[in-house]
This record gives sequence, structure tokens and C-alpha cells, in this order.
Amino acid sequence: MTTNDSAQHWADILELRPEVRASDGSVGELQMSLHKAAYQTVDVPYRKVDYYGDITEPTPNLVGFFARVARRLGTTADASALFHLDQGMGGGKSHALVGLFHMAKSPESFFATDLGQQVHAEAAHGIGEVDLTDAVTVTLTADYFSPGATNEVFGPATNLFERFIWALVGGNMDRYQRYVAAGPNKGTLQQALSETNRPVLILLDELMDYVMALADAAHIATMPSEKAFINALMDACDDVPRVAFVVVMIRSELDERGYSPAAVDFRDYVAARLVRNGQTVAVTEAQDFSAIIRRRLFELPDAELPLWDLTRRVAAAADGTWKHQVLDKLGANRGLLGFEERVTASYPFHPELMRLVREEWSQVSGFQRVRSTVAIFARTALHWVTEHKAGRWAPPLIGVGDIPLTVALEQLLSSGLLLGNDRAIQGYRAVANTDVTSSDRQSGRAVNVDAVLRRDGVTVDQPAPAVRMATALLCYSIVSRGQARRGATKAELMLAIFGPAGALTPYPAAEEVFNKLTGDEGLGALEVTTPTNAPARYHLSIKQTLRMYFTAAAAVVPPEARGELVWEQAQKLASKGAFDNLVTVDMPTGGEPLENTFEGVDSNEARLVLLDPRRWTLLNGKDSASREDITALLGLGDHPLRVDNAASCVVACVNTQRRDIAFKRAAEVLAWREVIKQLSADTEDDLKEATAKHDEALKKLHRDIERAYQHYAYLVRAGELHVEYKRFDEDTRTALNGGHVWTALIDAGRATQSAGLSAGYLAALIDEFDRALTPREIVQAFYKNPAFPLVTSPDEIRRVLFELITGEWELVDADGNRLAVASPAQISINSINQTLRRRQPDPVPPTSTPGGGDQHGGGQQPGDGGQLPWSDHGGDRPGTIPPPPAPPTGPTVYKRYRLQLSNKSITGDAREQAWQLLQELRKVMDPAAQADHQLFSLDLTLVTAEGDQGAIEAKAQALGAQVIVEDDDF
Repeated sequence: MTTNDSAQHWADILELRPEVRASDGSVGELQMSLHKAAYQTVDVPYRKVDYYGDITEPTPNLVGFFARVARRLGTTADASALFHLDQGMGGGKSHALVGLFHMAKSPESFFATDLGQQVHAEAAHGIGEVDLTDAVTVTLTADYFSPGATNEVFGPATNLFERFIWALVGGNMDRYQRYVAAGPNKGTLQQALSETNRPVLILLDELMDYVMALADAAHIATMPSEKAFINALMDACDDVPRVAFVVVMIRSELDERGYSPAAVDFRDYVAARLVRNGQTVAVTEAQDFSAIIRRRLFELPDAELPLWDLTRRVAAAADGTWKHQVLDKLGANRGLLGFEERVTASYPFHPELMRLVREEWSQVSGFQRVRSTVAIFARTALHWVTEHKAGRWAPPLIGVGDIPLTVALEQLLSSGLLLGNDRAIQGYRAVANTDVTSSDRQSGRAVNVDAVLRRDGVTVDQPAPAVRMATALLCYSIVSRGQARRGATKAELMLAIFGPAGALTPYPAAEEVFNKLTGDEGLGALEVTTPTNAPARYHLSIKQTLRMYFTAAAAVVPPEARGELVWEQAQKLASKGAFDNLVTVDMPTGGEPLENTFEGVDSNEARLVLLDPRRWTLLNGKDSASREDITALLGLGDHPLRVDNAASCVVACVNTQRRDIAFKRAAEVLAWREVIKQLSADTEDDLKEATAKHDEALKKLHRDIERAYQHYAYLVRAGELHVEYKRFDEDTRTALNGGHVWTALIDAGRATQSAGLSAGYLAALIDEFDRALTPREIVQAFYKNPAFPLVTSPDEIRRVLFELITGEWELVDADGNRLAVASPAQISINSINQTLRRRQPDPVPPTSTPGGGDQHGGGQQPGDGGQLPWSDHGGDRPGTIPPPPAPPTGPTVYKRYRLQLSNKSITGDAREQAWQLLQELRKVMDPAAQADHQLFSLDLTLVTAEGDQGAIEAKAQALGAQVIVEDDDF
């Protein structure tokens, strides 16, 4: 008798599948094998289409994937031909391949199943009939053959190309020899596929097993040809209608075996083409997990599940104390609110058990979500069905504490949760046997606590509440939990023995179970930690080495935490150097517009902009999105942002490959941090060693981050405006260091060092404008115009402006009056009422009238010391021709004269002026003039009618000039 309530028990409604009962809960061939199903080397039940359809949950992802393949094979509609399955072990890849094999091999039987009907409806939607009649299935199970060797399945074939051809032609030796002789090229493959004249489904399973064998020294010479064949086959499949190619190749970070460098190169080569030309498919998702498990273990129920009644009874049992002390303390989506929805998905398993497996156990890389869980749950379900059928107690829902360690302990320990750590497995096996229960249920500390409770008359309406609570504690303790937590809270342990109305455990009795289990006579391996401002946590401990701690901690580091740490440290390492400001840009959290993401970046100062490596990277072969964003930030591209000061913005960005190295290093740092949190004060030596390892990993992380930030980008004007992408190839320089970037900009001519801006250079820049500029316009040009270099401060601009106005330039007010400036500090660089221009000659005062007087123009001029411009003290009288200047004394002073005209029209009076200029140049360059000329540079562009150029080409070539003649659409 399960309960004293009239509600139906799950074991009366759900019928275990025959294979679960027959195999004593081991589920026999739990891991599907495409090879066994296709070649029937072993009599597995899933080789039959109806059995496969019966145990397969038609999840949205699986139905959608099958439908896309069916549409490609069975119609002429435009559909993808290439599919890539890259999930880790236990992700459903082999299960999906077996289904595709059945769909192509026996379409009529497959489409008659529940799964097949949904697939057919999806595939035919909007198209019509899907015809897979006489489809050819090429099944290449790469983990079942070796490079350079034949086997009975593929006849004389010894490599992938030959095996493919043998399977395609069905063993026809003549056709096989003809295609093999033509070689593994795209043309041969297209011809072979086309001449089949039938739909062709190609299944390539466990490619990396074969590649690892190829990487051996005995076969590595054949690797390039195998790689070329895969590439040609992908291209051919895309070109030939009604051909689909499905490749299984686990992502390297999800494959616990690891790969050799040659195998990694092979995988990266193939993966890049799969990403570019095909679709990467995940056949299962987290939300499908509960339905898959139930379908795999139980027959489809005929009656409606008693979910509403169960929810009602749970709510009725949750009196004030249970609600406030337990259910409300569990956290979001774990209490009464939403219970019916959660139990609908998990029944007959408790939602908390499914949550633990789905959200915590599945985060461990070695745990295979479906396969490992089925192995544990099959024995669990069989155990409780057997108990219920025998008239003994069984839980209303199978919870965290209901995994029977007497029959499922080894499945739990070998599930991958402990990453194959033999010492940890042995440790938890010992804890389970000594602290919870022995295999014969006769001993164990929790078993003893139950005996004491019965002796003391504590009524809990279940035979072994202490064993259930201790089992739950073991399940919560076996892996590290989120946020560096270990073990379980009191509320979680109390929930393990909570039951609905009809199987209710009174709260005082449940608390007595908890107190005895955690007291002095309770669990021997129990450790209790009390975090600040958080409830106490209880966990079962085994003594581990630091490396064991580290391995377990590293397995549960969330991927997003790595990027957060790298970005956090990058911001700490960054320095602005000679830039006015360092601006950091976080990755957008949602789909906000780009202008919101880069809000605040644009300003009138020299800025080094640091981009978040989680969003923006360069040089991974797919960095177009990052380049588009950077180009837009600098005001260019197809979707430029509205910015005013892009010329003074330099963007620092991370290198993709080096970022991934930093992410891996960040995982080490985070793992050591979790290890440090887990170590207690009585392990002082371990704590010191763990702290030292953490500090060493953090130091290496800083180095890796600095090396990762190789790239920087800025605006240049070389003909037309464009973004220049540069990178540091030396590990001693990084784009995180504003000083390094500034020095590189100096070398590229885009920045100046302190006091390095010359007056002559600024004068040449200003002369490019067709009007005089205000000081404010000149200053703004350094931030808005990429022709102007970046300067270390506005004082640098002041200094050079002062040098100009003490020479051949002058600063005048709005009325044209020259301003007297005594020092750089007196220059108002934000003025718009002043103008900088070439110095104009002083006005000549009119001749005084005879007899003097106060007539207009007479008297002294301001600042001339009482002398007229033509006085005997140095001036020339009107009408006289000034004598030639006396030759200079002392060393010769050379000056560089630069004349620049851009696209000047010479169709009118300007032609005469151009002629006068060239005439003057002719006189100056005349060898007879004996002038002291040293260097001559000429960049001349003349757009003229063909034949009117005279002999300028010959003359220029005689001088050694390079002459370029181009057509012009003038």
C-alpha cells in the first residue's frame, strides 16, 4: 500500500517498457548504434522501425531536423543539403541517425509512426508530396573501419572515398572501379550521385574516430586526400538535387578524449565548411529532457495522468509550516507556484529531481544528459514499481532521495558526474555504504537513524525517511553547485521526505529526522558550512587532493563566467597612455540598436575605445560583424553611426584565437576560486597551495589577455576615407596599453609625440583649406579630420599656433585687426571671432601734407617708434626700385616650398595663372640661374585630350619619373 488516499499511484498508470523489465533496469542497448541498426551485426530492438518510433519522443527539434532532411530528399524544393550534429556524448546524435536511416530505408513504415506523421506533415507543408521511394542510404560508420584496411562491409575499399562509392553503387564492381579510377574530385562525385537517379542520404557517423586513426604516423600522409574528399563531397551534395549529407563530428571542447594537433586541424578544416555551407543541428534541448526520459522508460499511457489531483493534494499538504519553512525557501520555480506545470513535464519524477539533473548534473562535461539519466532512472523506476506491485510503500513522485542506492549506486557513480575520478568514485561509494545504506539495507548510519526513529515512535508515514534524506544529501553533494555552493540547505533536505495529502509527513516529525541525521550520532561524513547572510549548508565530504577538487570545480564553471572574468580583468589592465580618455564598451545584453551600445563614445578628445571580447573579435574568418560595428562606430560603412569626432577615436579589439586561450585560462582561475571557497580552515596547507595556484593562474590570465588584445583600428585618409586595421605581432606590446598604441600611431604618421608637432606641418595642413580658419576650427580639426594627427593635449596646438603667429602668420579679430599675443597661453583656442591667416603687409600710410598739421593719415603710427615705413632708418622712398637683397652671411638656410592644388579647373582665366606659375617654376629651375636648389619633388596630374599632352611623358621619363596614363571619364 502506497498511501491511504484514493488517488491513483503512478506505478498503476504507467507501464514500464518490456526491455526495462527484462534487463533488470539496465535497458540493454541503451546507446543506439547506427552501425548495428544499418548492418544488423547485433539483434538490437531499434533496428525495427515501429520500435524506434514507439520509444522516440517527437520533440520540436527532432521533428524539424527530420523534416528538413525529408524535404531535401523527397522534393525538388530549395533546401539545405548539409547538416552537422556536434553535440557532446549522450546528446541524441546516434538516436537521430538511426531515425534518418529508417526514414530513408523504410519511408512507408516510418511515416506511419507518430514521429513519422509529424515529420511528414512538417516536410510537406506548403510543398505537397514528399517522395522517398527507392532512396539510397550511404551509411559510413567511421568508428567501425580503419584507414588503409578493408572489411567485409565495404569490399575492396580502403579509404573514405572508396567506401562511399562502394556503398553508393551497392557493391556493383564495374561502377565502383569506373568511379574510383576517375578520382575523388567534385566532378566524379557529382556524376556518381546524379547517375544514381534516386534520392541519396549520406550518413557519416563518428568522423573524428577515423581522423584520430588517420593522425597516426602510419597513415598521416593520406590525411590531405581524405580531407579533400570530404570537402569535394560537401560541394557535390550541395549541387546535386535530392541529396542530403549528415555529418556527426563532436565539438572538440565536448569530446573528453582530446585530439592530436593534426586531428584538430582536420576537424577545424571540415567544421569551417560545415558552418559556411550547412546547418548545425541540436536534436535535443533541455526542455525536452523530461519527455524523452518518460518515453524511453514507459509505455504511452492509455489513461489521463492524475496531475490535477496530485497538485491539489500537494497544495493541501503544504500547511503553514511546510510552506514557510520549506517550500518558500527553495527559490524561484521550485515551490508551490507553477508546480502543476512542472510536474506535468516531469511525472512520475519529482520536478526537483528533474531540475537537479537538468540544471546541475548536466553542467558536468562527463555527464551524458539522456543516456546517463536513463541508466539511473530505469533502475530507480523498476525498483519502485516492484515495491508497489508487492504491496510495499513507494513514493507518490520519485524525488531526489528516491534513487535506490542499493541497486542504482554504481549507475550514479559511473554516470560521468565524477569525471572518471577513481578516487572520488571510491570515496563516494564508501560514504554511500557507511553513511546511507549498505547494499543489503541492513547497515548504514541513515539506516540506524531510521531504526532509532521507529523505536522512539516518530511517525512519518514512510518506512525509511532518514535513508531518503541522506540519499538526497548524497545526490546534492556529489557535484559542486552554482555560486560556489556545496551540498544542500535544510529546506532541500526536508523536501526530500515531503509528501502530498494521503502520504503526508508531519513537519515536526520530518524535522526530528533532520535533527537526528545531522546530529552527533548522524552522518559521519557530514560537513556543515554557514555562509554569511545565508542558510547553513550540509554536504557529505570525501577527502580529495587539490587536483581532484580542481577537476570537479572546472567541470561546472559556466561558460559565460569565463567571458565575464576576461572582460573584468581586461578593464583593470587597460591604460590610456597619451590618450585623453579610455572608454570601455560592454557587449549589448539584448537586441538594442548599435547607437545605444556605443552611446557616449563620441567626444572631442583623443579616445582609446576598448571593446568587450565577448561580442567583438577579429581574425577568425567570420569577423565581418565585428568589422561592421567598428566601421559604423567610426562613421563609415553601410550603416554608419552619426559621429562628429571619429578621427580622434582609436578602437582596441581582441584576437579571436587568443581570446579563446584567455577564456580557457579564465576557467582555471574560476575553478581555483571555487576550490578555495570549498577548502575549510583545517586544510591550511591545501588552502595555501590552492591560493598560490590561483595567483599563478591569474598572472598568466593577465598575460594572455594582454596578448589577446592585438588589434587596433582608426580612420585614415589616403585618397578616400577608410578604416585602417593594425595589430601588434610582438607579445611585448598590447592594444590595452594606450602608450603602445600611441607610439604605433606616431610611427604610422597619425599621432605626434609630446612637443613633436611642427609649425610648418600645421601650416601645410591649414593651407589645404580655401579660407582662413578660426582657432576653434583648427583645434576641432585635430579631432574630426583624419588628415590631422592626434596630439597629446590642446596645449600642443597652442604652442604651434604661437610659433606660427610669431613667424609668417597672424591672428586677427573679426574686423581684420592683427592681435598682439605674448605667449601660447594667451591664445583663445575656442574662439570663433578670431582668424588665423598668412601675415598681410602693413598698410602704407598716406604722405603728409606740406606744413604738417593734423590731417588724416598724418602723425605717428601705433607701434612704429615715430618712423615712417620709408624713413632714412631703413625704408625706401616711393618711386625708387629697391636694390637686390644682400647675400646672406653665415651658413646657408634651406626652406622647403610645397605647392598643392587639387583638381583645379584650367578652362578659363585659371589657365593663364597656371601658365604663369609654371613659367616662374621654369625660371627658378633654369640651370643658368646658378640657384642653390637641392631636392625636387613633383606630383602632377593633367587631364587633357589625347594627343595634347606634348612631350611631357618623354621629358618626365628622362628625369626618372614614373608616368601613369589612365583613361578618364571626365
